Amino acid sequence: MRKSSAYLVLIFLMSFLPFASYAQADTTFVDNAVSNVLQQYRTAVGVHAHLYNGPEYYVPIKSYVEGHQFYQDKIYQNGTVKYDGAWFEDVPMLYDLMQDELLIVNHGSGQSQQLVKNRVEAFKLYGHTFIRLQADSSTGLSLQPGFYDLLYDGNVQVLMKREKTLFERASTEGMEGEYRDASKFYLVKDGVYHQISNKRSVMRVLQDQKKPLNKFANANKLRFGKERERAIVKTAEHYDSLQQ
Repeated sequence: MRKSSAYLVLIFLMSFLPFASYAQADTTFVDNAVSNVLQQYRTAVGVHAHLYNGPEYYVPIKSYVEGHQFYQDKIYQNGTVKYDGAWFEDVPMLYDLMQDELLIVNHGSGQSQQLVKNRVEAFKLYGHTFIRLQADSSTGLSLQPGFYDLLYDGNVQVLMKREKTLFERASTEGMEGEYRDASKFYLVKDGVYHQISNKRSVMRVLQDQKKPLNKFANANKLRFGKERERAIVKTAEHYDSLQQ
């Protein structure tokens, strides 16, 4: 970039600079300032621009449906995403649990946009880490490809496929509907994925420590029905502690 162009960039991006007065700055100082501005500009905008290459996201709104299809909230929250092998931080994101799509706000149009799924390796949102898995016959299970919440990562892993389904019905007052949770849990032991749903299925996978795990679950009043996520994670953590 020629120096005259650099000065234009400096003026245009003045708000990024941490100083208030620059009228008497010498040439070296201005050159350094231009370099700093350009670096901050690339960091604030240019790096995230790599994300803006997916299709536009659109789902028709049905006013009679209660709830929403997103993880946690329908308002964008800052998260972190690993895209094309690089981590991008402070990215406003939404996770659509029905379509299994990660959404961002397009920097240019301001519209919701899908990230290209096969280029997303992982993302972090609301303190949870999601990883993308592909179907693999060697896992011993016909695993649905997509994003999985990595709830626990030790000698055994606990994964959760967070999903919602839409139920609609006709009534005397018109159409009604609501989103319902349809999530599934998996235990990964010795590289094999096991779908689990209750205490019995968990103990079947971890049967080499079944007796102490049952004792632990009873002593800590783990509830595999109403508090299934917590109960499975606590059981997996205790299983690993017994292996030490």
